[in-house]
Amino acid sequence: METFIFQHVEFEGPGAILPILEAKGHRIHRVNLYAGDAVPDSSAVDFAVLMGGPMSALDEDKFPFLSAEKQFCREMFAANKPLLGICLGAQLLANAFYAPIRKNPEKEIGWFPVTFENGLSLNAFHWHGETFDIPEYAVPLAYSEACKNQGFKIGRSVGLQFHLETTAESMKSILENCADELNLELSNYRQFVQTKPQILELGERYIPQANIVLNELLNAILG
Repeated sequence: METFIFQHVEFEGPGAILPILEAKGHRIHRVNLYAGDAVPDSSAVDFAVLMGGPMSALDEDKFPFLSAEKQFCREMFAANKPLLGICLGAQLLANAFYAPIRKNPEKEIGWFPVTFENGLSLNAFHWHGETFDIPEYAVPLAYSEACKNQGFKIGRSVGLQFHLETTAESMKSILENCADELNLELSNYRQFVQTKPQILELGERYIPQANIVLNELLNAILG
C-alpha cells in the first residue's frame, strides 16, 4: 500500500504510526510540506495521514499548501480512499468539508480523558487551542471535558483532535519546540494545561494504551 504522511513542521512526526504501518507492509512516503514538498496527486495515494502543526487550518495566506491539502482531502473522499487527520490534520479535514474552525473555549495541553461515542474512554495527549465543528454528514466519534468535538468520521476519513501516536520521543520533541507556548499558558493558570513534569510522568503511564488504540483504529480505517 502506498501511504503518504504529510508533515507540517519538522518536530511533529508520525510517532507510533510509522512502525505500525511498516509492520503492515506499507510503502511509506514522507511529504515534508515545511521543507517545500508538494502535495501529491491523490491518484497515486492509497492511504494518507495528515499530522499536526502549530499553524491554524485557516492560515492559507501564510501556508498555501493548506489549501492544496483540503482539496486533497476532498479527492480522497470522492475516491473512497482512507485518510487519517490528527490535530491540525483533523481541522484541515473538517474545513475541507466547510466546517468552521474556531478557538476552543479552553487550551488543552497534556494528558486528559477522551470518551468515544461507543463508550470507550482513555487518556490521550492533547496540544491545541483551536477546534472544529463536525462537518455535515460526518459522524461524531469522541469528546472531552475541555473540547466537545474531539473526532469524526466522514466516508473512510477520520479526524482526531488528540494524539494516539505519541511516543516518549515525540512527546519530548513537542515539549522542547513549544516550550514558550506551554510556559505562557501555565502563567495564565489554564485549567486544562499541565506542566512539563506532569506531562512526562503521565506519558509513561498512558502512551502504551494510546498506541494500542491507535493500532485498532488503523485496522478499522484500513479494513
